[in-house]
Amino acid sequence: MTQPCNAAITSSLLSALLSLRATPPRIIQSPPTQPRRASVALIIRLKPPAGLEIPEKESGVGLSFEEFFRLPWVSHPATEPQLLFIRRTTRPSDRYSSHIAFPGGRHEPTDESSHYTALRETWEEIGLDLADKEYISVGRLDDREITTSLGKRLLMILSPFVFLQISPISPPADLQPAEVASLHWIPISTLIPPFPRAQWSNVQIDISSRLSPRNKLIRLILRGLVGNMNFGCVLLPDEPEVVAEGFNPEFLEDRRGKGGGGTIYGPDGRRQLRLWGLTLGMTLDLLAHLPQNGTIPVVRRMSLMEDSKERYDVPVGFEPRTPVTVTSTFEEKWLHGVTTPTLSAHAPLPTGTGNGKQEGAGSHKGKEAAGGEWRVTHSEGTAGAAKVATTTSGGVGPGITSVFPRFSYPDVNFWIWVFGRRYRRVVRGWEASVSGPPRAADRRINWSGAALAAFYAAVRQALVVAIIIRAIATAMALGGVGWWLYQHLNKAAAL
Repeated sequence: MTQPCNAAITSSLLSALLSLRATPPRIIQSPPTQPRRASVALIIRLKPPAGLEIPEKESGVGLSFEEFFRLPWVSHPATEPQLLFIRRTTRPSDRYSSHIAFPGGRHEPTDESSHYTALRETWEEIGLDLADKEYISVGRLDDREITTSLGKRLLMILSPFVFLQISPISPPADLQPAEVASLHWIPISTLIPPFPRAQWSNVQIDISSRLSPRNKLIRLILRGLVGNMNFGCVLLPDEPEVVAEGFNPEFLEDRRGKGGGGTIYGPDGRRQLRLWGLTLGMTLDLLAHLPQNGTIPVVRRMSLMEDSKERYDVPVGFEPRTPVTVTSTFEEKWLHGVTTPTLSAHAPLPTGTGNGKQEGAGSHKGKEAAGGEWRVTHSEGTAGAAKVATTTSGGVGPGITSVFPRFSYPDVNFWIWVFGRRYRRVVRGWEASVSGPPRAADRRINWSGAALAAFYAAVRQALVVAIIIRAIATAMALGGVGWWLYQHLNKAAAL
């Protein structure tokens, strides 16, 4: 990555974090039938170039979010924004064995909040104290529903929280070998779509394992009838910064990367991480707040001289917006097929939280807001200040459907399209809620859950039809063979 690109990404990251704070997160209520919840931490750091001397007063520790982005080393052209991932420990009985993930885990009864769960789990798994002065809590992404059995059963509600490391030197990590095998800081530049073709691959999952039949013969029959699911994945360099005691990254039980494991060997023999599924979806949710093509903010490079007066002009006191509570798709009204709310482009803008115009929390001089569109500017006449302007997508990842699987049999994909009318309507409504006029009501719709539920409803219908057609075709083929043998044997007996 060249230095100018790093500088552009750093300035875009500022806009993204401001957008994240400006966007009210959707908090999904746990249905009575499944109260389990979990939290993860998305940790961002800006790594200065090696050898750069940073005065102690500019270390960033103890500074606010706004003050941090005014530091000269943060805007240095070679400073690289990075996102933290972990590779989970390999355990045969764990469906998430060796997966690439964010630190986090399940909510315990003693946890006072989902935010506390993210703090506790991060400390227990990798030894980083996100409540310490080296970190700032930036905000919260939309909750997600974790399902199994092709979206038919809810496992838990997942809450992602975003943190920013404001120290140029990362605190030492202490990995829990039973949970985490290695820790990786991945450059954000390698995570921004569109991805090069060589960086985009797929993860093949045996669909019979998702249907969970215990009989091996039935699983074998299902595998032959419906094939496999292929999830898109991003290939990343496997260069761990910290390795757990006893873990050897050179050793892989399956060098071909079958299943959902987080590591494979590429054609050149190098190890690569596979970022896919839920973790990829949350990564895209975060990066969706970056400025879109054509609106990348123009930020001047800033001199590292002590007498330099150039600074990012960041609004002071810009606090995260109040979350919005939405309903789980596993609530009774969803299970009985209530139609998904749709967006009317001509509907009046509701009053109250979410219209982006009222004063209160998050309002400040020089800030203009309109739902998902934000422009953060500086006061006129500020000498040397850099203007940061961005138009974001309001938190919807590029390619909303990029984390949904395709199937190895073309006819299954065809039947998914046939039964996916409701799913496509939900996706169009989701996209319209982002690009259309801002409405508070749209923030109260669980778009990701509705899209997931509609997609897997179409998948289940498609699989039933595909299995029935294959069963009929197999029966007809066997009947034809039996009839031919019967006729052949009769002719032989007549002779």
